[in-house]
Amino acid sequence: MKAHEEFVAAINIEINTVKVFVKLLEKEEDALIHGRIDELDMLASDKVRLAEKLESLAKQRIQYLSFLGLSSDKDGMQLWLSKQADDGVQTIWDELVRLALVAQQINKTNGEIISAQLQHSQRAYMALQGAAGNISLYGPNGQAFI
Repeated sequence: MKAHEEFVAAINIEINTVKVFVKLLEKEEDALIHGRIDELDMLASDKVRLAEKLESLAKQRIQYLSFLGLSSDKDGMQLWLSKQADDGVQTIWDELVRLALVAQQINKTNGEIISAQLQHSQRAYMALQGAAGNISLYGPNGQAFI
């Protein structure tokens, strides 16, 4: 397989990986909204694994562009795309960019949900702490204090 075909295949793999990542983020969002905290640990480990895979795929893309003497940023990719005779390559790249934006938005939303829940928990803790005041329920020797 030529380097060009391998590069296009790698972009397709990246698309499929981002699709799985988006589904995982959607599961995380659902778990957060419905308070299924026990699911979050498993989702977090899967999220890390997929993020590492996506990072590896992005590094491959950067190496290929660099090998061609192109910059590894958006401009380098656009220059490479402009040189391709196959319009399908632009289509798959556009799909990858679209999916990455979807993942970014869901991840941002999940962060906002976590932040809101944390603020709620902190307010509840402060309210309980304020309601309790400095009242000690137990004396220094561990006996109930009335």
